[in-house]
Amino acid sequence: MAFDSGEFASGAGRALALHLVLFVILSELASVLMGLFHDGPSFDVLFATLFGSIGLVLFVGAYAVPISLVATVLGVLPALLLGRELVRVRSFRTHLLAWCAFGVVFSGAVSLAVSHLLFRDQLSLMSAFLVTGFLSGSAAIPLAWARTASIALRADQGITTQPWFRRRRRTPAAAR
Repeated sequence: MAFDSGEFASGAGRALALHLVLFVILSELASVLMGLFHDGPSFDVLFATLFGSIGLVLFVGAYAVPISLVATVLGVLPALLLGRELVRVRSFRTHLLAWCAFGVVFSGAVSLAVSHLLFRDQLSLMSAFLVTGFLSGSAAIPLAWARTASIALRADQGITTQPWFRRRRRTPAAAR
């Protein structure tokens, strides 16, 4: 299960993108749950929390994207070393378990570092975002590896994988 630099970069990009998407979704769920538990279950709290998503997107843009980019750069070397170590292992399951373990350990280390650097004394509400960052990173790394490996293995067999988002060609009748 050898890989080249393009496949490695593609997997890292997939992991970063998937992490950010999962982080936004999990953070929104966490903020809804925190609002419901703190203020009691009501539609006012639910709608206020859901409409507060604009602030969440700004939070993700201001904090999560730069932190995730730095974490991706820092995680490239350990991920490359793990990938090189697993080149001769044929079992897809073993690879998946190794990447799951890497995702948990790496995401835990990043979450711990972020909590220490940014939120030394006030872990109150931010701890929920640290947990969602940990969970999204722990899931994104093995899922991105599995998708990238699946595409690469299919390409090795001569099977082309359809892109997820494809532009449809416009026929002359549809262009009118």
